[in-house]
Amino acid sequence: MAVEIYKTHRSVVYAIREATNLYLLEEGRQKDISRILEYYVEVDNYKGDMIPIHIVNKEFGAICDFFQDTYLGLKVYSKMNFESIPFYESINECIKPFLDINEQVLLLLASRLVHCFFPLFTGAITPEWVLEKSQIRCDLVLKEEYALNKHQIDGVLVIIYRIMEEFCPKVIQNIKISHRKGTYKLDYYKSIFKVPIECSQTTSLVYGFENKDDGSNAIDFLIQNGEDIGKKLLINPLLNLLSLQVTKLSYKQRCAIVIETLLGFTEPTRCNVSNAMNISVSTLQRRLRDEDTSFQEVLEETRKHLSKSYLAEKNVSTNEIAYLLGYRSASQFFKCFKGWFGMTPKAYRDSCI
Repeated sequence: MAVEIYKTHRSVVYAIREATNLYLLEEGRQKDISRILEYYVEVDNYKGDMIPIHIVNKEFGAICDFFQDTYLGLKVYSKMNFESIPFYESINECIKPFLDINEQVLLLLASRLVHCFFPLFTGAITPEWVLEKSQIRCDLVLKEEYALNKHQIDGVLVIIYRIMEEFCPKVIQNIKISHRKGTYKLDYYKSIFKVPIECSQTTSLVYGFENKDDGSNAIDFLIQNGEDIGKKLLINPLLNLLSLQVTKLSYKQRCAIVIETLLGFTEPTRCNVSNAMNISVSTLQRRLRDEDTSFQEVLEETRKHLSKSYLAEKNVSTNEIAYLLGYRSASQFFKCFKGWFGMTPKAYRDSCI
């Protein structure tokens, strides 16, 4: 499960300000550049790189009120310089070795990294990825404690779209919008995203998850090439960034993030997880013991949480779910699942209908 960080990285604040200036120049409103300075928060008052979300929201909310532009979030975030943001730099380093691999696996990896580490960008919205047979959908889940305006939601939509488009171009199929009422308001979205836009109860990005060349399945590809993929998978840049920016993160939380990221791509062993965390197996076990838990407990908690979300989707087989959770066989998964919930995966899935 993704860690909850109720802050935004300092570089994001600066990137939004720079993009706002570019927006003003494009609109021929150079004089307003000096006027909006009064709305900027003094971020130097905060130690470290993470700024409280409510402070960032207050600043951007004031800027939105000043401009009164219906699509300000789309326009400003489309001009952000991603290369100045450590989150983007780190995710780029992790994905580089996979750019020439099966496009479905690349999509699965990019979506997994965005989900697990997006709090490094902002914690106000969680991108929840829903895996289906022919699609993978990213639902934007808003944190109730943060009253985000439509411009900020648009901004996160643009961020995820741009990151995914960078590594998985032209795979997006459509976008669903819940925070705008009336189809007449959706025309501008089509000009930005170049895909069909529709009103919905959730705001989501929907990606195609089919291999058009040979009809093979990404999970089948992972099963056949898991060892080679595991050797290439390096998440240290993102994990190091997380450790630097969120110093209060427990070892249990760090371990859970690594496990969730690795599941399905490589075996979730103590050795693989400790290597990703840049510590020895003995140190990992000692740190977890100091927090009154163990590696096996963290692994089971993570699998337990993910198994319920996978089973909620009818188009992913239990055999595929078993692999995505890092089990060697479906029977091993069935046994563990029944031990957790007192019913078989099929019975649980049927109860969700």
